[in-house]
Amino acid sequence: MINIIQVRISVDSSNSWIVHNENEGFIIDCGCYWEHGLILGQTWRQKFPNGTLPSFIFLTHTHADNILGLVSLLNELNVTQLPVYVSNSGALIEMNYWLEIWRKINPFETSILLDKSQSPDQFSYNDHIKVLDHPLTIFNNEQIHIISNFPIAESIHASMIYIPSVKALFTGDLVAVRSHLFVSPSDTYPDSDDHVCNWIGILQSLSCTFPDSTFIYPAHGDGPSTMSFIDTIETNIRWLTYMRALVFNSCNTTFVMRILEDVFRNYSNSEQSRASLANRIPQSAITMGCKCSQNSPNTCGGLQPPTCQFIPKNKTQSLESIALPISCIHQKLFSSSLHLEIKYSILFIILFINIIFNIF
Repeated sequence: MINIIQVRISVDSSNSWIVHNENEGFIIDCGCYWEHGLILGQTWRQKFPNGTLPSFIFLTHTHADNILGLVSLLNELNVTQLPVYVSNSGALIEMNYWLEIWRKINPFETSILLDKSQSPDQFSYNDHIKVLDHPLTIFNNEQIHIISNFPIAESIHASMIYIPSVKALFTGDLVAVRSHLFVSPSDTYPDSDDHVCNWIGILQSLSCTFPDSTFIYPAHGDGPSTMSFIDTIETNIRWLTYMRALVFNSCNTTFVMRILEDVFRNYSNSEQSRASLANRIPQSAITMGCKCSQNSPNTCGGLQPPTCQFIPKNKTQSLESIALPISCIHQKLFSSSLHLEIKYSILFIILFINIIFNIF
C-alpha cells in the first residue's frame, strides 16, 4: 500500500511529499527554510525508525523554496549524501540563478528562517543534485513517470511526477490547490507573457492527459485537492486568464490583487502574490498603450492583453470552455493507458499549436 505524507511548516510554505510503503520510500522536493528540512527528516524517521533512508529525492524544479531544505534534511538524517535528481541539466542552471537571487534578497548569514550553512558558499548544491539518467522504479518495481520537456511556464525547467497505481500527480508549481500561483518576478517584458500563455496551454493539456480521478499533490497549497481534477485545473487556468487580462489593463497592483482575491476567495498568501505581480504592473499595461502615472485610474478601460493561442478571441465565450480541442490531439495518437512517451506529448501538442497559430 502506498501512502503519501505532506510536509510543510505553514499554510503558505512550499510542500514536500513523502511517498512510502511499509518498507521504503522517497521524497519529492525539500522545502526552503531550515525548519522545513528538520521537520521533513523527523517525519521520515517517525515512519522508518529502523534507520531506512529515502531511496532518492526528486526535485520538481529548482526554485530556492524547493531545494534549500536539503541541507537540514541531510543533517537531521545524519547523512552527508543522498541521491537527489532533477529531470534535465537546464534545471541546474536555473538552480544556480535562483541561489544568487536568494543570496541578494534574503542573505543566508542574516536570515532568521535560513541558516548560513544553506548558503551555496558553504553547501555545494551542484555536487549533490544530479540529472536523472535512468528510469526510477519504486515499490514492487512500479515505474513512475517523469513528465518534463514542456515549454517554459512558471519555471523554466519544471517536471511533474505521476504514479499510476494511486493516480497521484505531483505538479510542482504548475498547479496550485487553494493557494497562490507564483508568477516569477524576474521576467522581462513583453516576452515574459509567453511564459504565462504557455502555462495555460500546459494546464489545458493536463485535463485530457490524465484520468478525471487523478489526485493532485502540489508544491503550494493543500493536497490532494478536495476539488475534482478538472475543477482544480480549470481554477488554475481561470486565475491565470484573469491575471493576464488585469495586469495588461491596469496601473495599480493593489487593484489587481483585490479583484483576484475577490474572484478566487480560496487563494491564500496574497502578499507574496502581490509581490510577484508587482513588476508586471504597470510595465505590462504600458506595453499595451496604457498611460500610467501617479494620477492614473485603476484600469485603462478596455485594453486587451497580447494574443494567446490558448485563450479564445471571442469575448463572449465562457471561461469554462477556454480549452482548445487541439490541445487534446494526443488522444488520437496514444492509447488510453499512460505510456512512457507521455513526457513528450505535452511538448508535441504545444509546438503543434504554435505552428498552426503562426500559419493563421
